[in-house]
Amino acid sequence: MSGTILAPTTNDLLNIRECSAMSAVDTLFGLVADLWPLLHRLASLIDVKRSLDKEEMNSPGHDKANSMRSEFDTSTANIELALHQWTPKIPASMVSIETPSDDSRLQSVLNNAEAHKQAAIVYLYRDIHSEPRSSPRVQTPAKQALQACLRVVIFSGPMAALLWPLFTSACEAIEDVDRNVARKVFRHLENRQGMNNIVTGWEVCMEVWRRIDIGQVDIGWREVAQQLGREVIFG
Repeated sequence: MSGTILAPTTNDLLNIRECSAMSAVDTLFGLVADLWPLLHRLASLIDVKRSLDKEEMNSPGHDKANSMRSEFDTSTANIELALHQWTPKIPASMVSIETPSDDSRLQSVLNNAEAHKQAAIVYLYRDIHSEPRSSPRVQTPAKQALQACLRVVIFSGPMAALLWPLFTSACEAIEDVDRNVARKVFRHLENRQGMNNIVTGWEVCMEVWRRIDIGQVDIGWREVAQQLGREVIFG
């Protein structure tokens, strides 16, 4: 079982234009349009990883397994570098913001972009590199993603695409301070949108926390969702 990310098509990405100060920012995806192809590449690595793990288990040291490992490591390293280097591109027409409402919305979409970037880094280290939940390489971006999600709420900007970075980072939270941030954002998101996928995501997240607290420190949210009979849909 896996969540579903509803991303724009190539044509959608090409149609984003700099029309005016704030209309230059796509309402749904903010400033992350050019990050989506990288996220798709990242998401595709999970199937490659599963095939590689199976091949290395069945035929360790064989040429095919070695070749697959080399290709996987190269792809992962390239995506990791690209993620860390990525920054949102602010359209030239938005450099000068004239009204407080426009500035608030800009800050919101900038933080939405940061939340997506940091959540992608969480996914990379947790799901692709199989780092333990307690690893600083997981906890640091998870904390940053949650804080960025909170700032999106504070600046009252578009939240239609916020569930994925929120859920991805919240499920890795192990400290009360981070869980409280996640709880606040989930509550606000549910009140504002009232969609079932948000409620489901929150239920799965709380169960992940419960499992962590009773000693299942590295249980994944997919396993929890399957056991609960839930499907988390991001979109």
